[in-house]
Amino acid sequence: MEPVIRGTDLTKVYGNLTALGEATFAVEAGEVRGLVGSNGAGKSTLVKILTGAVTPTLGTVEITGHAAPLGDPRGMILRGVACIYQHSNLAPSMSVLDNIFLGRQPTRGLGLVDTSRMRAEARALLERHQIDLDLDATVSALPTVKQKEVEILKALALDARVIIMDEPTGWLSSVEVAKLHETVRALKKRGVAVIYISHVLDEIFAVCDTVTIMRDGRIISESPVKDVNRSQVVHLMVGEKLARESERAAHEKRHPRGTGEIRLKADKLTKHGVFEDVSFELYAGEILCITGLIGSKRTEMVRTLFGSDRFDAGTLEVDGQAVTFSSPTQAISKGVGFVPEDRHREGLMLDMTMTENLAMATLHRFRRGVILSRRSMVESGRRAIENLSIRPPDGTRPVKLLSGGNQQKVLVGKWMSRTPRIFILDEPTVGVDVGAKAEIYAILRRERDRGAAILVVSSDLEEVATIADRIGVMVAGRLTAMHDGDSAPMDEIVAEIGGAD
Repeated sequence: MEPVIRGTDLTKVYGNLTALGEATFAVEAGEVRGLVGSNGAGKSTLVKILTGAVTPTLGTVEITGHAAPLGDPRGMILRGVACIYQHSNLAPSMSVLDNIFLGRQPTRGLGLVDTSRMRAEARALLERHQIDLDLDATVSALPTVKQKEVEILKALALDARVIIMDEPTGWLSSVEVAKLHETVRALKKRGVAVIYISHVLDEIFAVCDTVTIMRDGRIISESPVKDVNRSQVVHLMVGEKLARESERAAHEKRHPRGTGEIRLKADKLTKHGVFEDVSFELYAGEILCITGLIGSKRTEMVRTLFGSDRFDAGTLEVDGQAVTFSSPTQAISKGVGFVPEDRHREGLMLDMTMTENLAMATLHRFRRGVILSRRSMVESGRRAIENLSIRPPDGTRPVKLLSGGNQQKVLVGKWMSRTPRIFILDEPTVGVDVGAKAEIYAILRRERDRGAAILVVSSDLEEVATIADRIGVMVAGRLTAMHDGDSAPMDEIVAEIGGAD
């Protein structure tokens, strides 16, 4: 069978850097192909070439055996190649129907938009692909998984034969992930080729037929999913040494209640209509993970700990003293650092350099009178980049050009420069590959071992099982259970997360 899309000997060179080397990649109609690799492995470069966003230095791309234009995004769309990214490209204030036909609305006499034709074509697509959407709903009012379905429908309206899904489940709950996987299987049955990129290896095994593994800009393995296991995939992705370190970390001794010194105490903390009666202690020298379903109000709760939101009742203590933070500035003055869930919108200045981002929380240290000492900032940034193993180690590089894992290390490093006594991290490894995860886990353990009290919010149970000294479970705005990490029964935690009796 002729592949629906084939790239042959694809190579992309930037100066002295080979971002992609001699990659040959082909996907057949009705195949779901997993594409995995550490950040910087070359996945993004390959996808950009296949979608026409980047022109390869060498190589060719064919669609059903016919040469496709290189470096021509519109040409690739017209030939049936579409890409759905982790961050939505939809117009949130417009309806589902308008988004599907945005930029190519059919018209009738006098150039008026033919809404009846749009609606008829959209309904036919919904029926053909068994997708349930309200065409008149405003996109911003839809749950995230439904927004992904709008993007899929938009691609299908363009007669997409290949749909590339780049980290499509980064902000979805487990129920929404399962629903999206059902949609992917339905696309497969109708002959659409799907290239599925994910750092969550469980998804690759759940929904993909085949898997391509990349490392250091090259394709190093391709096989049916049934012929490989998780451990083999991890070893191929990150190499033998890092895989061993990651496995060893999962079995490391835990430190529930750390040094015994309570750094942060919440007692019946309440924000009306959001969370209620949340009580816990966070100790110096421990990592406390709070897990639960998306929507369990974990994020809203930790934002109040940092002063981003206000609580209505209950008390909060830092080092035994009652506090009421009215702003993050007050929390920072008490030694609290906070890594937010969305690094793009809330955590980083994407157009600024690594050095500038790393200095953002400690600018006062670089003041020389009324000006900043650029030399001191550069030297401080250089040390941080080295300590955090950020790649490439170029402090002048804009953060937006870094991989997701390296962006996250910059965000963590920004707060580490303040040596926080209390370090709160909300979903610190979402969209981060297994290699970068292992490095971030090592950083958190290092901070714990120097005596920091670390609170991690995570919906990744594997992550929780790997790093937690203690585990808290949050359900519908209430902290319902607390376990020591070295004796926590994961099946019981899963039941608690779901609110099971």
